[in-house]
Amino acid sequence: MGTLESEEKEIKVEEIMEKVRENISKRKHTGTGYTPGSLENPADSPEECFEEYVPQDELNYLASNWRMDNYSYSISSHRPFAGAILVKGRELVHGEVKRYVDSIISKQNEFNRTVASALNKLSRQVRSEVNREVTGKIESLKADLYNQMDQGIENLKTEVNKELTSEKDSLKLEIRKEINNGAASLKPEVCKEVDTVLNSFIYSLNTELENKIWLRSVLDKKIGESYELQEIKLSEPEELGINYFKFEERFRGSCEDIKGRQSKFFKYFEGRSNVLDIGCGRGEFLELLKEKGVDAKGVDLDEDMIAQCRSRGLCVELNDAVSYLEQLPDGSLDGIFIDQVVEHLKPEYLTKLLRLCYRKLGFGHYILIETVNPLSLFSFANFYIDLTHVKPVHPETLKFLLESTGFTELEVFFISPVSEEARLEKLPVFEGVTDKEKAITEIYNRNIDLLNSRLYGAQDYAVIGKK
Repeated sequence: MGTLESEEKEIKVEEIMEKVRENISKRKHTGTGYTPGSLENPADSPEECFEEYVPQDELNYLASNWRMDNYSYSISSHRPFAGAILVKGRELVHGEVKRYVDSIISKQNEFNRTVASALNKLSRQVRSEVNREVTGKIESLKADLYNQMDQGIENLKTEVNKELTSEKDSLKLEIRKEINNGAASLKPEVCKEVDTVLNSFIYSLNTELENKIWLRSVLDKKIGESYELQEIKLSEPEELGINYFKFEERFRGSCEDIKGRQSKFFKYFEGRSNVLDIGCGRGEFLELLKEKGVDAKGVDLDEDMIAQCRSRGLCVELNDAVSYLEQLPDGSLDGIFIDQVVEHLKPEYLTKLLRLCYRKLGFGHYILIETVNPLSLFSFANFYIDLTHVKPVHPETLKFLLESTGFTELEVFFISPVSEEARLEKLPVFEGVTDKEKAITEIYNRNIDLLNSRLYGAQDYAVIGKK
């Protein structure tokens, strides 16, 4: 019978772990340890390190052969005549012996099984300890390596940024130097053309401004003195002895043109039922609202305008805006439209009108005011063609007045741009010119764009506010 011999090699966990530590230390000092390339795919995994020190073959043998039972034994005899007697005798002897031996074998099997199980548990514990220690070493090495890589990248970025900044500053100095040199060597014909254009423009502008200043002084003297500050009314064209309807036909444009320009404002009044057009004039916007199914009414001081609107079936009333608004219930209007009116009003009348508009307009509805753009000198030069104009209103001023009155969500839109033919023309860039000449031409053209924006800006603007 086979038994576990006492002299068999004894496996101790501490001795195995000590051997593993010694091997790791030896690899580190001899340069055969883990390298950056081996961190992800190490040549020797923790399991391979474990196999060097744990007798896995012996453990496998114990796991397969701890049982001592011999089920293949059978009693037989080769003698032909006495064999049966011998077999019977042997079976009797075997039976007697088996009663004593089975208990010993059972205990030995239990002992062998316990020893094999304990050794397997110890081997798993050793394997886990080896895995934990080796994995910790690998993670520590990886962290050190990544820290070194991050530091190297930061250092490289700093150096690259310094070099780029230096190169950029140097390039800016070179470009500025080239531009300055090019400006000094500007071709005579370019300078002559610039001088001619600017001198011509300045002369025409001075002449136009002198005429407008003279006209303004005459109007201030003859018209402004006839009004008292406490009782300000809209200018009445008939007092000037002119037909204002014919005046608008000539200088403002046809009804169809005006309707086309005003159509962009319809979205603020779509679906409303009670819109007021203050200073409705020929009724272009009233007609547009009627065509779109929006109920609206207009007020104006010009009898010819009122008659013309009524002839086209439009709902209008001959009255000034303040008097008409004072008759309405507060919050009764779904929208207010004021087109080319505020430039006809004195400041006191304008502020009173805006306060009334806020009171009479319902919450969530819009007021839209369009007027002449004084930021455009082209528009300002034509401002006093209309004798009833009092003064232009700056966009920021009108926006401030609406905001002070209580309106919110204020927006300013510039409209009616000046045609390209009337604007200053830029110099073309011809093929074959030098880089210096090209840079000078670009500077000149940028200045022309700046002049065009100041001199030939949009002729009108609109301010939209919401209650």
